[in-house]
Amino acid sequence: MERKRPPIATEGFTYLGILAFLAWAAAIVDLTVLSFVFAGLAVIVLFFFRDPERDVPDAPEAVVSPADGIVIEVGEIYERDFLGQPMTRICISLALYDCHINRMPVKGRVTGTKYSPGSFNIANMPTWLLSEAMKRKSDDNERLSTLIETAGGDTFVVMQIAGFLARRIVSYADVDMKFEKGQRFGMIKFGSRVDVYVPEGYIIEAREGRRVKAGESVIAWLDASKA
Repeated sequence: MERKRPPIATEGFTYLGILAFLAWAAAIVDLTVLSFVFAGLAVIVLFFFRDPERDVPDAPEAVVSPADGIVIEVGEIYERDFLGQPMTRICISLALYDCHINRMPVKGRVTGTKYSPGSFNIANMPTWLLSEAMKRKSDDNERLSTLIETAGGDTFVVMQIAGFLARRIVSYADVDMKFEKGQRFGMIKFGSRVDVYVPEGYIIEAREGRRVKAGESVIAWLDASKA
């Protein structure tokens, strides 16, 4: 069972504490403008690290989005970290104002994790602004991939990708841990991209340009004819 959590992710407490202290210290020495600046930054951080509850669809055949944001690409691509085969990749761009808690797209067991060091290129721009060269560069960014196997034997990969500003990937998922669909498993600090690789036998619901919410928005369905 997932533990109860405060409405703010615990990863944000340190940032909030530092900014609150700086705002207080600036006020003490009569640096009023600076105090308001720090207080404003604290509010922004508070908003960034919000951790709302989500209504996860009951349908077992539904695959939900692992992140809040905009779908910037849907297409078939070679999955290179675990399976070494073509899969449908759904790329989700997270802006600074999006909730950055990542959630499991399906119910299953973690069968592998892989951290890949890399660069910090821009990874979360809309498709019409992201050139092919930029796309190729962002695929070589620092990333953390998680392999999930469902009870039915299907395998999904969720890839948390660092970006130009987002350089801290957090994951709570370890090998052999079991997760419910929509359960929190990590976050990326200060905006970037989350990709989910969907196996054959699923009908893709996600479309480029569509806004999705982690744990709530359905991005794919198990094809009933292949179940």
